[in-house]
Amino acid sequence: MNPKPRFMGHRLVEFSGSAKETMREIADRLAPYERLIVEGWVQRQCDTWQPPAFSRDDLTHVFGDIVSAVFRAMQSGELERCIDHLERAGAQLAERQFPFDALIISVHFFEETYLQYLLHPTPEKPGRWLVTIDEFLHVALAAISNAYFEAYRKELLESAEIGRTAQEGLLAEIPGQVADLEVAQSYISAQAKARLGGDFLDHFTAEPGIEVFLIGDLSGHGLEAAADSLTIRSLFRGFMREQPDLSLAMERLNEVVYDELRPGHFATALAFSYDGEGQIQIVNAGHPPPVLCSGPRPESHGIALAVQHGSTYEVQKVELLPGAVFVAFTDGLIESHGPDGMYGEERLVETVAAMADCTPKAIIRRLLEESRRFSSGRFADDVAVLALRRTDKSCPLSN
Repeated sequence: MNPKPRFMGHRLVEFSGSAKETMREIADRLAPYERLIVEGWVQRQCDTWQPPAFSRDDLTHVFGDIVSAVFRAMQSGELERCIDHLERAGAQLAERQFPFDALIISVHFFEETYLQYLLHPTPEKPGRWLVTIDEFLHVALAAISNAYFEAYRKELLESAEIGRTAQEGLLAEIPGQVADLEVAQSYISAQAKARLGGDFLDHFTAEPGIEVFLIGDLSGHGLEAAADSLTIRSLFRGFMREQPDLSLAMERLNEVVYDELRPGHFATALAFSYDGEGQIQIVNAGHPPPVLCSGPRPESHGIALAVQHGSTYEVQKVELLPGAVFVAFTDGLIESHGPDGMYGEERLVETVAAMADCTPKAIIRRLLEESRRFSSGRFADDVAVLALRRTDKSCPLSN
């Protein structure tokens, strides 16, 4: 019996047969343009920033090797085996001191380059192609990043600038408008030097019309926690896209991280979906419950991830009325502590209620300001906040 695919010690999402078939179709479309894709990728990198000690020939060799390995894996249907190659590539880039910010930028350049060949002429089902390759690239990026971190740990931790860029690359790009929701987010690491932490945020579309948000808190700080949080995000995305069921996805995630997190480590997580018509479904794994202005505050159900095997997670349903606000956060926000005591959940709930007519960005700004005052200007723990407001065009917003 073959062992489960892995990267950096973590179990990898297994790609379904339909996903592999779609990736074969994509590879058949892109393979004839492999040389042009590599050249375009290198050109975009050099036009923006050519990393020190990497000539154009070096970049062509590195990027060409990655593209070739990815395309061969797509054509053969052995997507999991490709992860081994990407890990080696990530470690080699770290050993050659390829800057991490350039690595993150390069991933975006790769997407920009292949898309022009993927979508012209327009395929029969472009949405299916785009979702499938996006999911694969998220897992691939997690593999490269984990390998890079392991090989370049000391240098990353000692460099504040690279640490800042690493966090920017790890943080999800959550748009300011999702369906009829206005969205704002903030992330503050307790480690001022590396600026990396174990809190995480994510957003993705699980299926047409269903938007999914994830916020969580991994025990520990710094590079290892940041890398583990990226793995959790990638796994949860994969589980939800394979079968869009919040409860089942959280249960599967718990089984994986129970085996894979270091002894004594755990994570809390709050996942919720939005259907575009005001209905929110919530699954909570030991996380502080969110604040909802238009009704009773959802209760916290479910044990934290990696605490015990076989945990189950209950789905709660709430309605987000037009103009109402929904705020999710990690415990670093409410546990700021100083001479005036602890900020606490009660103050947070009161502040959100008082600012129910304000923009999500303004609400987050006020919450951070108030919480920071209780800790003499510096948070002792990582802080992540996500605020949503359902659009109500009849009600103007305050900034």
